[in-house]
Amino acid sequence: MVALTSAQREAILNGPAGYPPAGKTPNLSDPPNMHAVGRIVHLVLFIVASLCFIIRIYTKACVVRHVRMSDYMMIIAWLGFIGYFVPAWLLGNVAPRVDQWNMTMRDFIKMLYYFRVGSVLYGICIFFIKASILLQLVEIFCHRKDTFYWFCHTVIWINFLFYVISTFVEIFSCRPIAAAWDVLISGKCMNVRLLNVIASSVNGFFDLIILVLPQTRIWRLQMALRRKLAVSTVFLFGILACASAITRLAYAVLLFTTTNNIAYYSYMAGLWTLPELVAGIIAGCLPSSPKFFQRLLQNKMMTKWGSSLQNLVASRGGLSHRRGRGGGGLSGDSYMMEVPKEGSKIKQQQQQQEQEHQEHERHRQRKGPPDQYPLTSFASAPGTTDQSTSDLSYSAERLGEGV
Repeated sequence: MVALTSAQREAILNGPAGYPPAGKTPNLSDPPNMHAVGRIVHLVLFIVASLCFIIRIYTKACVVRHVRMSDYMMIIAWLGFIGYFVPAWLLGNVAPRVDQWNMTMRDFIKMLYYFRVGSVLYGICIFFIKASILLQLVEIFCHRKDTFYWFCHTVIWINFLFYVISTFVEIFSCRPIAAAWDVLISGKCMNVRLLNVIASSVNGFFDLIILVLPQTRIWRLQMALRRKLAVSTVFLFGILACASAITRLAYAVLLFTTTNNIAYYSYMAGLWTLPELVAGIIAGCLPSSPKFFQRLLQNKMMTKWGSSLQNLVASRGGLSHRRGRGGGGLSGDSYMMEVPKEGSKIKQQQQQQEQEHQEHERHRQRKGPPDQYPLTSFASAPGTTDQSTSDLSYSAERLGEGV
């Protein structure tokens, strides 16, 4: 490529990034886009993933009080997700589903840069999400190192090797590295768009494997069908990650085949990585939710709020009942609340204290001794280890504690 003068480069940067199809003219001032929709999608998904992550870490650290390797993996994944969110957000500023001929070359170069940085961080983040989910499955369902145990660890190591290689290729695919996004400098590059298709295919394949893995154990547990369905549904949330991965693969193929609209399909392929990551985080954090909400409902403040609400409803019900007995008209004191006598107040307080004491005793007896195996919030102990009836019964009992 012939070296450009500063004036020539500036002129190209301010011009359109591509040639429009026949019958269309570039619109660099206000092109059709999905900037507002993209912002809403990004914020909603980020907030939902954040809440699920906080619930999991709080439950493991403060409720179960046992943090395991899968939790540390999810923490790393979350940090990677925050890092990924920054270029994803900036990408939405310069190319929110804008056709390449409707954006300047300057914005096109920025878009390629954010897309490349986001792709690298995506690979790191998705690996730790998968590793966290697989380790959590081992913690729940494996009491010994059986076939399920080794299969999960094999999948982890295959993903580790794949994402290390793909991340290395993603970073050093061009010489110089800046040639990957700056199309105005000379350099040699690999076909990274083909790598995106391969990575999307491999990623979607392992998403399906992780989706099916827990189902192979859940449906062999000795528990009621209703409870099996409840547990199975929690682990089926990963189907959203699979759907996002398949959609991303479709756009990666379109990106690979396009010749004049790289900006549009790069944004769409990158956009679908966000719901995939969020669905993976949610799927990894959902098993912690039962004990979190159980603790929330047992909170003393929540109990007081519930009692106050019940008293308010009861008092309003009594007022309505007295109004109904008044016939067609209302007497002057029909609008007044009945004031209980002093002795009645003391009796009510004694009854309330007695009820609180009885509730505390029932909770203490129901809670029982502390968990010996506080592996997850879903299961207090490891699950099935082989196909024996006793192990299946044991796994069903422990897995059902949090459901």
